[in-house]
Amino acid sequence: MDTFDDLPDALVRDILAKAAPVAEGVASTLRDVQGQRTRMRDEAGANGLIRRKADLDVSREPSVVGIDGSYQIHRLTAVDLCAAAAVAVEGTAKEAKRYWPEPYHEMWVECIPHNSDTTGIIRGIMVSMELKLADQAPHDLVLLDGSFASLIIYLNQAITKLASGAPDAQEEFLARWESGVFQQLKRLLRSDRTAALPKFTSRNELIQENKVACPANIDGKTLATLVLEPGEYMAPLPILDANETYHMPQHAYLDGEKIDFCSESDIDDMNAALGSVRVIYYRPYGWIPALRIELPAPVSSSNTRLSLVLEGIERQFFTPAVVEPYPLFLADRMVKSLGSGVAVIEQAVSQYVAGSTPDIETTMLCLQNYRTEGGRGGV
Repeated sequence: MDTFDDLPDALVRDILAKAAPVAEGVASTLRDVQGQRTRMRDEAGANGLIRRKADLDVSREPSVVGIDGSYQIHRLTAVDLCAAAAVAVEGTAKEAKRYWPEPYHEMWVECIPHNSDTTGIIRGIMVSMELKLADQAPHDLVLLDGSFASLIIYLNQAITKLASGAPDAQEEFLARWESGVFQQLKRLLRSDRTAALPKFTSRNELIQENKVACPANIDGKTLATLVLEPGEYMAPLPILDANETYHMPQHAYLDGEKIDFCSESDIDDMNAALGSVRVIYYRPYGWIPALRIELPAPVSSSNTRLSLVLEGIERQFFTPAVVEPYPLFLADRMVKSLGSGVAVIEQAVSQYVAGSTPDIETTMLCLQNYRTEGGRGGV
């Protein structure tokens, strides 16, 4: 199908007319930033930010696993068909031991009544699945697609929306929470083998720490891509400001019953762990942008552990066609396909219900899909 088949001719003309001005704006921005590259690199070097992976201890090849999740909501006329899933995919290995030759997964699917708060709860279910897989993985290095903060945010949203959610979604989230989700989260934030790799964030710790003077509105990943040479990484920097904290509801009320989720000391412990997390930027090869890598304190404070993480990540790049570590690339592709799987369930539901109803026409109208929503765990 042609790219513009579904667009009015006048809209196509307006889009094409904007291409050149937009391109010039992008080019101008890049020229301004690139023109300051030498100065910014000199400043970063003078502040001791630029380091070489080759100067770290020589590391063995670690076993690596990548974890990602997604959710889908198919809005049918009468109900919402909802699904959440998380996938763990083992990376390539030459010498390292293989633990999970086949992908591991968690999933949940259900038809529930229409509810505007469904999305928040299902995201919480998805994050619970990711945390469980990360906690169970026996590998030397566990890579998460997204930031540590996004895990907390999605769990917070789920608890906040829980009281007004559909019963089936409530039950699933509560069952997963009671299985130890919060403890898994805290263990992850203090793990000596976990790294979180968000694809995008507007944060720039290099500016926040006044380490490098750079143009406004430039994020840390872009700055690091300009400053770092292949094989270099930025020294670990705090992610959070001194007084920055995250919230987690201590309880919620379901049908008048108080449900406890965590204590104030639990939240303080979570924030202490998150406050100890550090971020580095690493550019393993010249053909990929710098990677933003969030590291728990046991990793960022140990050259041995840091070397293992960088070695594991570097070994998962072997072609310019893959711009993130290979197991995360595969996990991302797998969870993107969740919508196709839910569409099959939707069709199966329609066929089953139609075969057992005397009023097929009304039944099919009730099962008409008028909107599909979805998202992934990576932020």
